[in-house]
Amino acid sequence: MSLELVVFAIASGLAIVSALAMVVVKTPVKSVISLVLTFFALAVLSVLLSAPFIAALQVIVYAGAILVLFLFVVMLLNLTQEAEGHDERPIQRLLGLVSVVALGGLLLGVTLKAGAPPVPAAGGPIANVKDEIPILGRLLFSDHLLAFEALSVLLLLAAVGALILSKRRFD
Repeated sequence: MSLELVVFAIASGLAIVSALAMVVVKTPVKSVISLVLTFFALAVLSVLLSAPFIAALQVIVYAGAILVLFLFVVMLLNLTQEAEGHDERPIQRLLGLVSVVALGGLLLGVTLKAGAPPVPAAGGPIANVKDEIPILGRLLFSDHLLAFEALSVLLLLAAVGALILSKRRFD
C-alpha cells in the first residue's frame, strides 16, 4: 500500500466526516469550522491530483477569505444554539432521512457500476503539464470572461446583502 493511497484515504474520509458534521451540528460556529476542515481536506485531495494551484486557491480563497466572512456574519447575527426540545416536524425529518438514504444508494450504485477510470501511462498527457497557471489565466480571461465577471458581481451582491441583513435598527 503506497503512502499516496493512505493520504488519499485519510483526506477523503476526513472530508466526508467533516462535511456531514457541518450539516448535522446544531451550532452555526461549529458548522463553519467543520466546513473549513472540509476545504482543507479537499485541498489535500487536489494536491494528490497534481493540481497544487487549485489546492492553494482552495485554502487561500475559500478557507481563508470566504469562510472567515461566514464566521463573522454568524457572530455578527448572534445566532444562538438551537433549542433542544420536542421535534415539531417528525414527518419532514423522516422524509429527509429517506431522501438521504435513497440518494446515497443511488450514488453508491452509480459509483460501483462505473468502475475504475483508466490510468494513463507514465509520461502521458498528465505528466507533461508543467505549469497550469498561465493556461488557467488565459482561459479565465478569454473564453470564460463573462462567467468570471458575473461571479464577481454575485459575490459583491452577497456581501452587500449580508451587510443589509446584519444591520440592526435602533429605535
